[in-house]
Amino acid sequence: MNAPVIYNAHPQTLEYIGRGVADPDPLDAEHWLIPGYAYTDSPPEPVPGHAVVRDLAGKAWALVEDNRGPVYDVATGAAQDHAALGALPPELTRQPFPGDFHYWDGGAWVLDVDAQKESIRTKGLSLRDERLANASMRIAPLQDAVDLGEASEHEQAMLLAWKRYRIALNRLEQQPGYPLSIEWPASPEDATAPPPQDAEHTQ
Repeated sequence: MNAPVIYNAHPQTLEYIGRGVADPDPLDAEHWLIPGYAYTDSPPEPVPGHAVVRDLAGKAWALVEDNRGPVYDVATGAAQDHAALGALPPELTRQPFPGDFHYWDGGAWVLDVDAQKESIRTKGLSLRDERLANASMRIAPLQDAVDLGEASEHEQAMLLAWKRYRIALNRLEQQPGYPLSIEWPASPEDATAPPPQDAEHTQ
């Protein structure tokens, strides 16, 4: 008499973990020993996104949603590890959080374009103001030299360059791609900076 095939479930999750054969009963040759969490009825074929689990109440195998692994909080986008079988609670999703300025609309992450533009605009204006402050600091002593009639030709040229640079900075918001695309004007410092030396000739 062939030993019956048994199908084993994990003792904690009740997930199907593999098949085997029953051991003979040493006290009764006509019977077989079926260990705990082992069953003689075969489980269904696996389905992607589901786990085969023993339903103790229904005394049968069942397909249960398998959402184990990384999931994301729909309120914050924070990642966490999910270990339980079954459907996800509504506050979690398996869709990866794309990043800042996205919100959950109940079925997918959606980019908040207005919030993204406002953040980029704010950062751009902050950087512009830093460069304007630097330009004003550079202009002040050059303007002093011109006002006193002591400016050299180079200083006069640099004063003009810095003033034009400051005007260009102040007109950033007039660019057609602003604020998602900003074409920063070249600083007079960039034009006067010495070219970088080849590493082989810096010794």
